[in-house]
Amino acid sequence: MPESHPVIRGMAHIPALLLVGQEETDLDRTSQAYRAIRRQIIDLTLPPGSSFSEASLAQQWRISKTPVREALARLRRDGLVDALPRAGYVVSPITLQDTDDLCAMRTLLSVEAAAGAARRGVEAPALERLEVLSRVPFALAAGEVGLEESLQAAIEFEAIIANSSGNNRFGKAIVDVLDELERVLRMAALIAPEVASPPGELEAIFERLRARDADGTHEAMRKRCERVHRDVLQVLTKSVSVSRAHIEMPSLPPA
Repeated sequence: MPESHPVIRGMAHIPALLLVGQEETDLDRTSQAYRAIRRQIIDLTLPPGSSFSEASLAQQWRISKTPVREALARLRRDGLVDALPRAGYVVSPITLQDTDDLCAMRTLLSVEAAAGAARRGVEAPALERLEVLSRVPFALAAGEVGLEESLQAAIEFEAIIANSSGNNRFGKAIVDVLDELERVLRMAALIAPEVASPPGELEAIFERLRARDADGTHEAMRKRCERVHRDVLQVLTKSVSVSRAHIEMPSLPPA
């Protein structure tokens, strides 16, 4: 991933996706292990339901078991892994109920943060970056960018708004939700790659932000969040039978 944009580097709260490839020399071993394992869970390298041991991760990352054990304790608190008695760990499943709750929380937080950013006004460099990001869905529809770039742009777009809300707790809470939502969005994209941000959706939010129209920004962000909520649940439901509650990884064609 290329070097992050100056606007990203200036944010107080940065989504994990935008930190991929950045230097981690200032982090202790436990934090490095936590970020690395969490990244593998979010990007589905470690898919829901996959099992592993402390020893296997320690060997993979060439570190001792202690920081891995401490990192896994943090991931258990995050709800991303579960411990198996005398059998290691398993990546927590993605469920329809948890996805529904997560999307609902994202809507509540994001619409208020967007309205707050509009009232407060977004700084010029961030506003310029938002305009660039708002055009990515058009590029995706034209086949000029891929789903990965589109996902990154969408998360960056919302993170900039969250950090511009003037409310530090909103910013942190929304970025935490975006990190969890990334795993769900990646799963949905594997099942139905055609589901993506429609052209004009981010642009509508940007235009209302630029006009400092708090009510209009609130409404445009609400429409986006509710559209994502609806689409994701519809897509994930396709992978669930009446007898199973967990979302399963779709089968991938051979390379």
